[in-house]
Amino acid sequence: FGCKVVHRVAPAELDPSVLGMEGTRHMRMKVQDALPALLAEAGGGDGGPGVRIWVSDMCLHAMEEQVRFLLDARDAGVLSGVGPTLFVLTLKCVLGHSRAAYDEQVAKVVEDMRARADVRDVEVYHLFSNRSGERTVVGWLW
Repeated sequence: FGCKVVHRVAPAELDPSVLGMEGTRHMRMKVQDALPALLAEAGGGDGGPGVRIWVSDMCLHAMEEQVRFLLDARDAGVLSGVGPTLFVLTLKCVLGHSRAAYDEQVAKVVEDMRARADVRDVEVYHLFSNRSGERTVVGWLW
């Protein structure tokens, strides 16, 4: 991908050893507040490189907000203007207690995402490091 800069958007502090790494940009704020600054720096909407990889592990009350923030970034012109953006979203289920319930909720979010955007090669994983109610969704947003 040839990423020259890695943006970390989160209100929490970033470990100094990571912050000191070349090409690391920490935006200590919520993602919705960071979109204008990301647009100014990365600017994908005008044909610039934009953000080419979007990774989000936010803890949200409604897991479908993960998709909304991704699509908000697209609509704001933050994401790549020269090709697809790889996305990795951790969806954290807060309802239910069974694997089937979690899988069903995530499938609904993915189905809704497919209806709202041109996403391809979407895969859902229950990673070893995920908690029981977490699923990682990986794919390409065109």
